[in-house]
Parts: sequence; C-alpha cells; structure tokens
Amino acid sequence: MTEEKETEEKIFEAARYVFERDGFSGARMQEIADEAGINKSMLHYYFRSKDKLFHSVFKTGVKKVLPALFQIINKDLTLYDKTVEVVRFYHDLFRRSPHLPMFVLHEMHQHPERFKEFIGEFRQKIPQTFLDQVNKAVQEGKLVPIKPHQFLINVLSLCMFPAIAKNMVVTIFEMSDDDYEAFMKEREEMIPDLIFKGLMFH
Repeated sequence: MTEEKETEEKIFEAARYVFERDGFSGARMQEIADEAGINKSMLHYYFRSKDKLFHSVFKTGVKKVLPALFQIINKDLTLYDKTVEVVRFYHDLFRRSPHLPMFVLHEMHQHPERFKEFIGEFRQKIPQTFLDQVNKAVQEGKLVPIKPHQFLINVLSLCMFPAIAKNMVVTIFEMSDDDYEAFMKEREEMIPDLIFKGLMFH
C-alpha cells in the first residue's frame, strides 16, 4: 500500500469514528485531522470539504447496513437460516461499530433526500425470492399470515433497538460493558426462535 493510500484510509477511519459519534453537524474537520494524526491542511488536500468526506463515510455506512442484508436474504437458505444469518451479521456489525446504527438513522431523519439518493445509487430492492419464500411459508401454513415486509422489519427491529438504545438499556438494568456484551450475545441466539415461535401456528 502506498503512503498516500495509507494516509487516505487513516483519514477515512478517523472521519468514520467522528461522524458516527457526533453526526454531520457536530463533527469538526480539526477533530478529524487530530484523530487521524495529521494537520488540517493535509486533510483538506485529500478531502476538499467536510461535505465530501461525510458523503463518503455515510455512503459506506449505508452500504454496510442495507446491501449486505439483501445479499443474505437472497441466498439459497431456509427462511430460518436466513434469519439466523441476518441476526448474526447485524450483531457483529454493531459490535464493531457501536455508533453506526444511530448515525445512519439520525442522518436518514435529518436528510431523507440524501438517503434516497444513496439508495438509488445502489439500485437494489428486497429480493423477490425472499418475498416469495415468506408468502409460501404462509400459504403452506408454516407461519401465521404475515407480509414479508412485516417479517423483515420484526427481525431488524429486534436486532437494532438494543444497539440504538444502549444507554437506556445499561442504565435501566445497571449493566457493565461485560454485562451488555453478554446480554447482546444472548439476544443473538434468542431472536430467531423468538421470531419463528411467535409466528408459527399452535
């Protein structure tokens, strides 16, 4: 890797950390430069503006959250196994980037037009194979009547809420960092069964 490429990646990681923590409005270019261990003029050499740098970071964040999901639910797996993989993917992602879900949701709310633009660039929709798979499970009586979109939102909500509301969770239940990690691991194993047992005919 060239020195220039290495510096660019260092800047990007510093910007990702600061933007995810503080959002677009709260982030400062000087703070990003300090985090990357460079001076501000060098930062501007690589990324001319805060907006351009944010665009790169936010686009990468959205790419982690959505297209990867579509890839998983388009795999040749059972509906249960897809659910397990989705849950594992998001829990691993949020473990590595704990500020990412709040960052993406906040910026989606603040700048919905920018989010729509990013989604348009990906040119991706929920795979028809997944929609058909959920509908078939309902038709065969394996699941109670539920629309595919509702099924998917149930899974994502159960994954995302404890990550978004971490401060509330650790405060209410008086958790240490280790307690919270164990709590999230327990949820990772519990969510697929919680989803399917709640949707099966009894």
